[in-house]
Amino acid sequence: MGLTAAGIGSGLDVESMISKLVALQKQPLQQLQTTASSIDTQISTVGSLKSLMSTLQDAAAKLSDKAAWQLTTAASSNTAVSVKVTGAAAVGASEISVQQLARSQSLASQNFANGDTFGPSDPNTPASLTISMGGKDTAISVTAGMTLDQLAAAINQKSGGSGVTASVLKDATGERLVMRSQNSGKDNAFTVSVSGGDANLSALAYAGQAADGATANGGVVQLAQNAKATVNGIAVESATNDFKQTLPGLSFTVSQVTQAGTSAMVTVVSDTDGMKKNLQTFMDAYNALNDKLAGTIKYDSDTKTAGVMQGDSTMVGLSNGLRGVLSSSLGGINLSDLGIQLGKGGKLAFGTLSADKAKLEAVLQDPAKLAQVFSAPGEDGKPATQGLAVRMKDFTDKMLQFDTGLFDAKNKSLTKLKTENGKAQDRVNDQAAAFEQRMRAQYTALDTKMGSYSALSAYMSQQISQWNR
Repeated sequence: MGLTAAGIGSGLDVESMISKLVALQKQPLQQLQTTASSIDTQISTVGSLKSLMSTLQDAAAKLSDKAAWQLTTAASSNTAVSVKVTGAAAVGASEISVQQLARSQSLASQNFANGDTFGPSDPNTPASLTISMGGKDTAISVTAGMTLDQLAAAINQKSGGSGVTASVLKDATGERLVMRSQNSGKDNAFTVSVSGGDANLSALAYAGQAADGATANGGVVQLAQNAKATVNGIAVESATNDFKQTLPGLSFTVSQVTQAGTSAMVTVVSDTDGMKKNLQTFMDAYNALNDKLAGTIKYDSDTKTAGVMQGDSTMVGLSNGLRGVLSSSLGGINLSDLGIQLGKGGKLAFGTLSADKAKLEAVLQDPAKLAQVFSAPGEDGKPATQGLAVRMKDFTDKMLQFDTGLFDAKNKSLTKLKTENGKAQDRVNDQAAAFEQRMRAQYTALDTKMGSYSALSAYMSQQISQWNR
């Protein structure tokens, strides 16, 4: 608004009067702004609750999977064999002995003098070195005057196809070309043939042989081989030192040959610590959501303060529904039968009494029972037949459903209220601005009128003064 000089003609403090009148017109803004702040807090709270519900959903989903109650750990009695759980391994023991480790084929050429070259026997005829592995041939072109380093580089350029890499081993007596299969196992054995090569190149040929040792042309070979082991009296082989599918749910790696009487005993036992950890994660997620909800809807009589959504029927219903999942029957088994207590404020915790601990340890030794309590799929339309984790996952899925779930619906409702609140604030401001404009117009007219009266009064006073003279 432009500069005004209301009150100059009348001498009244018009600006102050207008300001106070406009302030009275804007008084509804205070309540609207307080409400807007409360709506913002509620929107933020709904977002936090949704995040906590998502965490609970993940924890429940994990426990609803029967695999969560088939957790096992494995150990080996001999460092020659290391073991790892990869799936649902059966509890028990296996005896493993190792007869042979897997290795790649290594082929070293005869010793050549430093500076020797390799190429075609006839300058007009191309030469090649061909590596054959598993029925696949990879040819490497050889040009006149190539050194061993250049030949190794040419082999490495095609290693992706041949499966063989090369290097040059040098010492005081000369140098050798060393070729090695990239992967271990007898199926990765290779041979080398030469076409149109000179004497040096032809000396690199290798047709294969039955045992490690010297080759016919003065080279040295270490043959490719599989790892060999005996598992519970059954001979098994692997192209690598890893046996990934020999024992269900387990993989084991061999690192050395075992001697007679030193077999490895691989023992698989239930992973009670892992199961307990998954239970704790579930309880922590439930407690975090339960605590947040309780603080959101409660009234604190000590501080005489209400939660940000105290009395909100949606949030109260959510709290009741969440606790209802826990209070439902678990096939005749109570949480307390598992050594889990539902404490003050609805918080879950492992019981601290020795009796509770004994119950927990006992049930952890019976994974099938835990799977029934938490993971039973149940019958359609009969939640009471479902496991606790299955019911909780169904509940959280429904609450978190996109667009139509409780949280998205509540967020949309609050966002609508915020929009309406903003429009209400705009209306108050618009009405106040219109009121101010009317007041200024009225006071301007009054000011003009008062100014004219003042001028007339001054003129009359002047005339009367003249007459009195």
